Amino acid sequence: MTYAGGDQTHVSTFCLWHKRHATFLRDEKMKSLIITTRVLCLGVLVLLGTNISGMWCFAAAPNILFIVSDDHGWGDLPSNWDNTEVRLPALDALASSGVRFPNYHTVPLCGPSRACMFTGQYSTENGMWRGPGSQPLGAPGYRGIKRDVKMLSQYLSEAGYTTGAFGKWHLGSLEGELPNDRGFDEFHGFLGGAHPYWINESRSKIMHNRQQDPVAKGHATELFTEWAEDFIRENAGKDSPFFCYLAYNAVHGPLRVAESKPASAPEAWVKKALGRGVSFLRSDYVAILEHMDHNIGQLIGVLDELGVAENTLIVFVSDNGGCTMEPGAAGGRFPGNNGPLRGGKATTYQGGLNVPCVMNWKGKLSQGGVVSESHVMHCDIFSTLLDAAGLTVPERNGKNPVRGISLLPHILSSGKTSVPERTMIFELWGNIGVRKGDYKLWADLGRDYSPDWNALVGEISQSDLELFDLSVDITETEDMRTKLPEVYASLKAELLEHLSGINAEYPAAARLGTQRNMMPGQQKGSKTLSVRNRSVNQFFKSRDRNSDGVITVEEFIGNPDGRNVSSLTKRFQRLDTNRDDMLVIEELENN
Repeated sequence: MTYAGGDQTHVSTFCLWHKRHATFLRDEKMKSLIITTRVLCLGVLVLLGTNISGMWCFAAAPNILFIVSDDHGWGDLPSNWDNTEVRLPALDALASSGVRFPNYHTVPLCGPSRACMFTGQYSTENGMWRGPGSQPLGAPGYRGIKRDVKMLSQYLSEAGYTTGAFGKWHLGSLEGELPNDRGFDEFHGFLGGAHPYWINESRSKIMHNRQQDPVAKGHATELFTEWAEDFIRENAGKDSPFFCYLAYNAVHGPLRVAESKPASAPEAWVKKALGRGVSFLRSDYVAILEHMDHNIGQLIGVLDELGVAENTLIVFVSDNGGCTMEPGAAGGRFPGNNGPLRGGKATTYQGGLNVPCVMNWKGKLSQGGVVSESHVMHCDIFSTLLDAAGLTVPERNGKNPVRGISLLPHILSSGKTSVPERTMIFELWGNIGVRKGDYKLWADLGRDYSPDWNALVGEISQSDLELFDLSVDITETEDMRTKLPEVYASLKAELLEHLSGINAEYPAAARLGTQRNMMPGQQKGSKTLSVRNRSVNQFFKSRDRNSDGVITVEEFIGNPDGRNVSSLTKRFQRLDTNRDDMLVIEELENN
């Protein structure tokens, strides 16, 4: 931190005292004490004759609006790519007056990506590095972040922020892992990885805090925005700043890809897309994106209306790359657009790792419309938001180091303060991506899970990984390891040193267990993974081709050639006990 003017020793002392002691303050009474100490800090500084003009101190902690889209590909942010098919004026406006990061990277799956953003650690370190389609619910690596790892929301809550989460959670649904257990004062949304866009009483898994919401009805995008707006209106202008986490399910499936299906987007938005020539295949997808953008624009308008826009840091990211319809691509059925990037969701090609990211703080940037070419990643969100709140970024979170760095100096200087170049490592199911500068090391070992983390490390050491020079080959088509042997050897050695050093808690098939995805308050229990359940999990994985945690009827049927589609459809409907047109693993286990 830097401080402008006055006696910097006194300034630093008072701010540091506040930051350190704020972490011990948890309840509402303590939050009031925080407010009092802020005022005291400023009063003492004034008495000391300190010039507080332009000074950054915890007393000036901003509100934070953190927005996450779902499966939103890099190429479907028009300011990233020459994409005239999608129109996102609100996000483009944020980018044009803020800082856009076209080289923002993330682990390519919903839950692990969010866990990294909230902990500042790689998913192999925070404990959540699996998706629901890869192993039984309740298994290590999927069901929730390690209990000794604190989430961003917990740090902010302890520092006096009023906190609210709206929309998709996907970070654990057992007691101790719910949003209200993890630092959020209010939660209104769903716990799992996917949810129908049209919400009604019979198909809804919407929660309000710890209880199921029996009356939620409407379109998910509009409801999540409405709840976030209510939270902001209630807390804007108070002495205590707010942290609003708005996690849309847009543009995650289910989406309409056949004319016989109803649209997931409001019909008016689909008609807009079709009316200007968007193909039917892309129409629902484009409409969902544009509808989300419209709602984001409304929420930003509320910040202006309430007079808090200039004291609100806005961060927008996608959780992972888009699902494309390319042959062999992850997702396989949804027409996402990753621009020129290869691959998509669940792959460690750039199409899976490289996603939209925009940060904006009205009135705080020396100039607007900065495009930062810095290589940044998901873990940086944690460090940046803590820094913005005036908190010291911890060196460790639980047993492992914090990998993120604060981008705040870079943002506030409109990109003039450099971001250090570093090696960024991503692992998902034996898919490896290592980015350092223009070079990218990549491997797909074709694994799901192994009895032993060291087995994966050993396999990597014996495998020939591929090397790409992204400065000339953004499509990742030419393996450069024989042409650049020193670069290849250096990156591989760095990868192995990292993987060997963290000794991740890789789950073993022999000791995996299941846990029902129950609403809080229901009786919970566990059981040893039976032969039948192992078969169920294998079947689920084989059908969940985009690894989004649900099976659609199209995925259930597979290639219709030579298959009894009618019979398979009826079986799907019989298994779909909650009639939401999607199967989750519990529905298979219970039938």
